[in-house]
Amino acid sequence: MRRLLAFMLILVFYMPAIFNGPGLATAQNDTPPDIIFFNGTVLTMEGPNVEALAVQGDRIVQLGSTSDITALAGPQTVVIDLQGRTLMPGFVDAHTHVFNDHNVWGLDLLGAQELALENGITTLGNMYTTPEFLAEMQALDAAGELRVRTSLYLIHTTNCGEPVGDWYRAYPPSREPGAMLWISGIKIFADGGTCGAVARSYESPPGAGYGDLYVEVDSLAEVVRAAESDGYQVAIHALGDRAVETAQEAIALALDGGPNVMRHRIEHNASVRPELLSRYGEIGIVPVLFGQYPVCSIADFGGWAAPEYQDYEWPWRALLDANPGVPFAWHSDQPWVGSMNPLIQLYSLVTFNDINEADGTICEAPAWLQSHAITVDEALPMMTINAAYALFREQEVGSLVPGKLADLIILSDNPRTVELSDIKDIEVLMTMVGGQVEYCRSGYESWCAGTVSGTAPE
Repeated sequence: MRRLLAFMLILVFYMPAIFNGPGLATAQNDTPPDIIFFNGTVLTMEGPNVEALAVQGDRIVQLGSTSDITALAGPQTVVIDLQGRTLMPGFVDAHTHVFNDHNVWGLDLLGAQELALENGITTLGNMYTTPEFLAEMQALDAAGELRVRTSLYLIHTTNCGEPVGDWYRAYPPSREPGAMLWISGIKIFADGGTCGAVARSYESPPGAGYGDLYVEVDSLAEVVRAAESDGYQVAIHALGDRAVETAQEAIALALDGGPNVMRHRIEHNASVRPELLSRYGEIGIVPVLFGQYPVCSIADFGGWAAPEYQDYEWPWRALLDANPGVPFAWHSDQPWVGSMNPLIQLYSLVTFNDINEADGTICEAPAWLQSHAITVDEALPMMTINAAYALFREQEVGSLVPGKLADLIILSDNPRTVELSDIKDIEVLMTMVGGQVEYCRSGYESWCAGTVSGTAPE
């Protein structure tokens, strides 16, 4: 009965998207587009790349060759020559604290939002939402000042594993298509990390103990069942392999062989034993993975794993290989891990190297860690369409196809064609959300829709 209710909730949330979604909005009408981008590389994330894209209102309406798309222009259409630059979906950060921990940067909410937009992030999941913070975000949205699509996850436990009760039930899930602010799910901490120690099956470093496991399988499974019956997605923080195993088994127990309709997630997955690798696909769990490995500051995290446990450490290559077809998603966990810049996060995903924030030097990962890297073509979907899937937003964002929201960015170069070492130097030149330019890099104003000239600077 609970699973049927959860399925009905999905239909209620997504019926408008099903009947008015990307597959039907193909812009076959006589109204000229508002904006055309042409003469570039458009990374669609679904299907082949194209040269040009047209926007009408807040939606993408057509893609194709430069000649086909520019032929659609009317007298009022803003036409922007990309001059070979790259257009792609805005980055989707499936797990971040950009908003709730904005004070770490000395910023207010609007300042944190601007930081996200400057880095090409157009959609995010805020993973630590208290009642007080929920009220702040609702006020920001009500004032019309929320410009990054945000999914809130309400805490069921603190980061120290302390239960905070079922206060979240007063705020039912809300996933209205097109809305800037959603309430998507609840957040549970299975082990330490920011409070307490990571729960591993081995001592790292030796003599440090086995960490802090905050939950048991049966009790966690009951929370997942209850949340699912009310339509909430559950996101479980699990850094160590003991916590990962507990989260896997709890979700499996809650699902009882059924499909993971609510897309319950495991966050971080930083240490995964080999026998646990394939369990994500077998159970149907959505895994959310770090981008930037802290090579430069590894001493602050207890040092390198002992040789016999190195296969456990951020095993992204092995995870993807063991779970073909599983929509792995990326997350930054900002401001706590690495850079706010998704291009630096991408650079680390495909090299496992790190960048010293103090002087910009490269901290090279050891060979065993570099072997865990994935390819650019695997990483980019994790940072766009797969992350959107993890947030239930793939019907609207995460790829550039007709009918989806015009959430997109212009990059100075193509991450799929440059040398891996150059990915970190790619710049975000423009960020658009819902057809509106929300960030324009200084010196590139004429790349931004709404200007008189559609010609890019040399």
